[in-house]
Amino acid sequence: MSNIQILPENLANKIAAGEVVERPASIVKELIENAIDAKAKRIIITLLEGGIRKIQVQDDGEGMTRENALLAFLRHATSKIVTEEDLASITTLGFRGEALPSIASISKIGLVTKTAKDEAGTEIILEGGIVKETRDCGAPVGSTFEVSEIFYNTPARKKFLKSSGTELSHVSHVVYQHALAHPEIAFQLIHQERTLLSVPVVSRQSDRLSALYGEEALNQCMEIHRSLPDGSMGIDLFISKPPLPRVHRKEQIIFLNGRPVKSPLVSRAILDAFGSLLMKGETPFYVLYLSIDPSVVDVNVHPTKKEVRFQNADAVYSFIKGGAGAPTGGNERTGHVVAGRPSGVVSQNKGQPSSGNVGHLLTDTDRGGDRISGWPAFVRDGEKRPDSQKSSSLFTNDIEWSTGENVAGSFAARGGRAIGQVYGTFLLAEVDGEFVILDQHTAHERILYESFLKQWNHKAAITIQPLLIPRQIDMTLAQAARIAENLPLFKEIGFTIEPFGETTFLIREVPAAFSDMNVESFLIDFSDDIAELNVETAPPSDRPKHTIIASMACHAAVRANQILSLDKIETLLYDYYSRNTPPTCPHGRPVVLKYHLPEMEKLFRRR
Repeated sequence: MSNIQILPENLANKIAAGEVVERPASIVKELIENAIDAKAKRIIITLLEGGIRKIQVQDDGEGMTRENALLAFLRHATSKIVTEEDLASITTLGFRGEALPSIASISKIGLVTKTAKDEAGTEIILEGGIVKETRDCGAPVGSTFEVSEIFYNTPARKKFLKSSGTELSHVSHVVYQHALAHPEIAFQLIHQERTLLSVPVVSRQSDRLSALYGEEALNQCMEIHRSLPDGSMGIDLFISKPPLPRVHRKEQIIFLNGRPVKSPLVSRAILDAFGSLLMKGETPFYVLYLSIDPSVVDVNVHPTKKEVRFQNADAVYSFIKGGAGAPTGGNERTGHVVAGRPSGVVSQNKGQPSSGNVGHLLTDTDRGGDRISGWPAFVRDGEKRPDSQKSSSLFTNDIEWSTGENVAGSFAARGGRAIGQVYGTFLLAEVDGEFVILDQHTAHERILYESFLKQWNHKAAITIQPLLIPRQIDMTLAQAARIAENLPLFKEIGFTIEPFGETTFLIREVPAAFSDMNVESFLIDFSDDIAELNVETAPPSDRPKHTIIASMACHAAVRANQILSLDKIETLLYDYYSRNTPPTCPHGRPVVLKYHLPEMEKLFRRR
């Protein structure tokens, strides 16, 4: 066995930095939290190259004396914990004394700080965690940290940093979170000498939410405020009003005593409260401020303090679920109709009565006449598809209808027959002697995805639709950064998107096949998908392309609760079965369920 040795202090700090400092955003987070704990009323974050080259965080907080400033760069040095009992009631954001020494160990860092009692300020310069210089200086009350050359002495970690746009999106997310959590503090974010964000002090959480996400986003939310009589627990919740608008944000942000955290328990409580009002797979936008007695919360579960643990999880769950569900009045979504909606709210099924859980089944009379027997004949190579079928196609940018000599996909050859539609969402048919149920949205989504991907891969000419009036899209900083990074890919598939400021884009041209698509919703969802899928770790020429096309297909496909004529149903089924496509949509949701005749006979006890 090798001899056990005590690690040198500098090496121990580098190891600790691996837990605390993942990227520039990690440094920004720690410095902002220190500023908040120092009672700052204004915090200015200045970046170069997304924070890769330089990060400066300036605050007007209490500042530090020279002695405290030097101690702050030692491991486990903190002003926020004195006794073991303090661990049971932590109210500050940073408390373990690891952030500054960890940051200093993998960068070059300078600190200028001054307290109200000091006549002169203190400047400290460190490289790789080693103090190089300490001197008096002129400075206002507060602290200014300047961090440069991140990971300069750990090149293996530096190579994992992404582009400046990607790193900027992560930093902006951190700034947005803390700005949302602390409306009593003014925040400013500057990148490459351009001000990207500037929000003043406000007295209400709703005002800060409106400043960061826009008045429209706030108008689409309902506000819920609730607290226990003894004040031990309270919530302030802003959440999308069901049914969700077609364009809505997907962020789900939780603050616990002013700290941004992740909590599956809290997320589940909110979704359970609203679950009956949301379609399966819908993800509402919400911002939750949870205040709770610090003594019943463990915020030291994760090295970066992102996760928390509650002493009485059941009580927290019940309180949040009860509070979040209070204004819904027990409404339930039954089938495709929301029962008990307020008067004036129209069902999404245009022209169809709201009939509780009764689905709508298309019959011969919906066609306005006699039923056409059989199924549209599958077209082999060289044959012309009937004009009546072409005219009713659900998309215009089709590539190829035939599959060569292999006619296994032909409905006609397989005894295919369309039956109808139920709940405005599911298509019924008979194929190969099986009763099949298809989700019309996922089926059409898969058709569009395969068709457009094939066209792109074959370098076929894409028909472009110029817009008479350019569409203006406003996004968050993080979303805008991800879109900006992928502008060449958008151009390649037929979109002309121009930056119009740091967070605004103008859409001038779109692919003709997707001209009716809600472009704003598509771009927001694509940006969220890129973030969720962590596309930056995949080959840059492949995964983003597939993500763009999958998102386009999703937004251009027929929706659930959209009534289709039998002609349209036949066309969609023809389109789907005339291609050997996977039985799922591009996002993995199933397209079709099959029931064999013997299975159905058993269900009805006929055998």
